[in-house]
Amino acid sequence: MFSILQAGQHYLNTFPNQKKLNLFLPDYRLVRLVKFSSRIMPAFACFAIVWQFGFADPEQSITANSIITALFALSIPFQGLFWLGKRAKSPLPLSLLEWYETLRQKLIHEQHKKIADQAVPSYQDFANLLQLAEKTWGDAYFDEL
Repeated sequence: MFSILQAGQHYLNTFPNQKKLNLFLPDYRLVRLVKFSSRIMPAFACFAIVWQFGFADPEQSITANSIITALFALSIPFQGLFWLGKRAKSPLPLSLLEWYETLRQKLIHEQHKKIADQAVPSYQDFANLLQLAEKTWGDAYFDEL
């Protein structure tokens, strides 16, 4: 479980922040949602507990509902990281393999250095290539998409 969360965090940090990728991969939206939820959900969890102090009966300090709500809010970023970790380790579908190989060959030709050839490339390998393309060509490559 911990290795999947680490893979999800690595995929989250590797995936380029290019809006054009939204058209081809749902990962762009999920990466943005995980980053957003990791900032907002801890504050929401605190709010859910503090809310009970202000509006609950004085005899009931913190109800089980507020604790469950807070725990669920804190688990949302971890759920996203888990999904991203599973996605990062899964192999690319046939529809993306051609794009992966074309981009890989283009980067090899441009940089004149060997990029590791994967027998079965994963989404993490694809994200690494996209990040390298972003570093090499900037936004120009993604504008061509």
